[in-house]
Amino acid sequence: MRRFFSEDITAGAEAVRISGDEFTHLKRVLRLKQGDPVAVFDGKGLEVTGRIAAMEAGYAIVSVEGTTTNRLESKRRVRLLQGLLKSDKPEFVIQKATELGVAAITFFTTSRTVPISNGAKTKGTRWKKAAIEAAKQCGRTRLPEITPVAALKDTLKESGEGIKLILREGEGKTIPIKDALKNAVPDSAIAVAVGPEGGFSAEDIAIAEKAGFIAVSIGPRILRAETAAIAALSIIQCEAGDLQ
Repeated sequence: MRRFFSEDITAGAEAVRISGDEFTHLKRVLRLKQGDPVAVFDGKGLEVTGRIAAMEAGYAIVSVEGTTTNRLESKRRVRLLQGLLKSDKPEFVIQKATELGVAAITFFTTSRTVPISNGAKTKGTRWKKAAIEAAKQCGRTRLPEITPVAALKDTLKESGEGIKLILREGEGKTIPIKDALKNAVPDSAIAVAVGPEGGFSAEDIAIAEKAGFIAVSIGPRILRAETAAIAALSIIQCEAGDLQ
């Protein structure tokens, strides 16, 4: 059953509308037609199933036959704090973090990040689209919250309660990430900060530790920023989340 995203789903509604890019994909790429079964989710935890009842000029109407909620969501609230990356790497990180069940993603800037361009609004749209596509693929009904880009210091302050980790490479005191997760309370949140392409500076680490973050390592090799994010999230979900 093909899945589509629509923010205009009302609980208890008998029909929902698929429009915009989702409708274009439905009609021109997948070539679905009246009577075909589909699922539609709102990114907030609600998903309905049904069949295409009508195909209009710019949208499709789905007749609702069933409803599901909270499907495949991780019980552990994991937040990724990621140094802003170049090119389309943020979309890649968002895609994989969504698949790994992350609840929130925040990109931050440091002295080693490339400043975001004037197309910030466009990037925000692309980032949300990356999350939607990943959620459609992996079965999630809830999109991760993607917050506006902020300075590292401000991002750390808003990291919330729970276990706070920051990946540190090279020299400096760290503990294995698994050790930092040993005493995780079952319902505690976990935030993990991953540096940009240039890594964290000593000053960045000091700011993080002052904010309650624990410097951790994920192995002997120096990974690319986007690889480090995926590796850290995978370990977290395996040790304290829902990966087995």
